[in-house]
Amino acid sequence: MKKELLFSGIGGQGVITLGETLCDAAIKAGYNVTFVPFYGQEKRGGRTMCNIVISDGIESPIISEADIMLIFDERSLGDYQALMSPDGELVINSSMVTIEPSAECKVIKKIPFNDIAVEVGNAKTANVVAMGYIAKLLPEIPFELIQAEVEKSFAKKPKLIPVNIEALKRGYGLE
Repeated sequence: MKKELLFSGIGGQGVITLGETLCDAAIKAGYNVTFVPFYGQEKRGGRTMCNIVISDGIESPIISEADIMLIFDERSLGDYQALMSPDGELVINSSMVTIEPSAECKVIKKIPFNDIAVEVGNAKTANVVAMGYIAKLLPEIPFELIQAEVEKSFAKKPKLIPVNIEALKRGYGLE
């Protein structure tokens, strides 16, 4: 098994945290994982992006074609959609992206992650809603491991665990 993922958005949207959490769960599931984050040079509001490779073997840390691409903003869509695999799935945060993608891939899914996060009760959980949806695309990584990593990441703020678990489950339940 080998999956290449690319997540991108604006600094502060939790893209890097999402990637790190998913990587931790994949490692616990027994896979080899590479994680390469990229940060814009701006102090706030700059571009963030991460390449993730999850596999049975040792692989290059830089993706060649994304099997799964998660895009949180329009600029990221324009910059990275050309890296989509023709057999891949492009997941777009339709709460923030209104332009149409030109990527040629098997599936393009538009999900209003920010709107769902507000419904769950905390606008800052949009990345966790997205993580739940991405978890569904990676059945090789047990959902329980991802949930445990989300709980672990909020261990110092236990009051935030229930809303984040709800956000994760909402994302996982999306069609």
